[in-house]
Amino acid sequence: MLDAFESAALQDDPAEKTKLCTFVVVGAGPTGVEFAAELDDHIREDLASLYPAEVAASKVVLISSTDDLLSSYDKKISDFTKLVLDQSRVEVRSGVRVVEVRKDAVVCLDKKTKEEFIEPSFLTLWSTGVKPGLLVQELLAKIPEQTKRSGMLVDNSLLSYGSKNIYAAGDCAVLYTGNAMNEDLEVLFKRADADGNGALDKKELLALFNEVGDDYPQAEVFQFKIDEDFDTFDVDGSGTIELEEFKALLRTIDSSLRNLPPTAQVAGQMGGFLASRFNGETKKGFKYFHKGSMAYVGQEKAAAQVSMLKNLLPEMLQEQLPLVGEDIILTGGLAETVWRLLYLDMQISNRNKLQVGFDWTKAIIFGRDTSRF
Repeated sequence: MLDAFESAALQDDPAEKTKLCTFVVVGAGPTGVEFAAELDDHIREDLASLYPAEVAASKVVLISSTDDLLSSYDKKISDFTKLVLDQSRVEVRSGVRVVEVRKDAVVCLDKKTKEEFIEPSFLTLWSTGVKPGLLVQELLAKIPEQTKRSGMLVDNSLLSYGSKNIYAAGDCAVLYTGNAMNEDLEVLFKRADADGNGALDKKELLALFNEVGDDYPQAEVFQFKIDEDFDTFDVDGSGTIELEEFKALLRTIDSSLRNLPPTAQVAGQMGGFLASRFNGETKKGFKYFHKGSMAYVGQEKAAAQVSMLKNLLPEMLQEQLPLVGEDIILTGGLAETVWRLLYLDMQISNRNKLQVGFDWTKAIIFGRDTSRF
């Protein structure tokens, strides 16, 4: 990134400066939003005095496949994040899918208009996830009971289905919780076939997934996929989905889904559970305890969705006391203070806590380091 500004300082052509100082972040989850926001802060706060012309020509572009930023968070957080980024240099491209990454650009597809366009990029950060590692891919191919593409399907002891001694945790594990839609294929198909013609059009499919959302939490994802890629699943181009196409649709989408986010919070709890299990300290099944989600959104502001109180309550009380069981939503400067305190607290060692705290203090007093060494 610093190379880009140094190279741009040697150019006289404004267009060339902009080309060199354009950075694209693909993915509007916590990683993508935090990187884009921090990069914008760095450019605006620390590089403006060193490279004024280059900073004026610079651009940070955040590409989001969905219409909302931080779509897994509460809607209030998504709207707040959009508002903060609108006040910065970050340019948001919503509802856009990246179809190709080149050396100096990314090729994008507008999902509404289906038009392709090229977004120049000197540096591209990919933060939309990666496929499973080679070992996991080989196991998925060899074990018939493994029907997921995103990771190893495991039971509540984190033992992989189709094996007696293979355990999986973290990003490579997909916890089976039952209620899989592909177990009720024909029932769902008949339920959606309102006119009884043995085929479902796009309207009927969207209505089905909207209706069964309470029974199948993943229905929202299915609804989004159908709305976006209906023509892809309509193999024969008839404008409707027959039963066999419906089966293929559910299996294709379901194979890529995971019910827990691929985060350190999940991996840490799975690792601790397996350690307790192997040491004979517990015989209970794994249950994820969601503490909440936080993200820095730039300009010394953050957004936090704290779920600890909700998860501490029994499910029965959550239903009887909905207000007590609701997530706590924090935004702005207070959320940033909470974010920093919790970030420090989650450091593994006291040495790391001191180093991170010292780095933050140094950045506040002297600014971020702009040297290459």
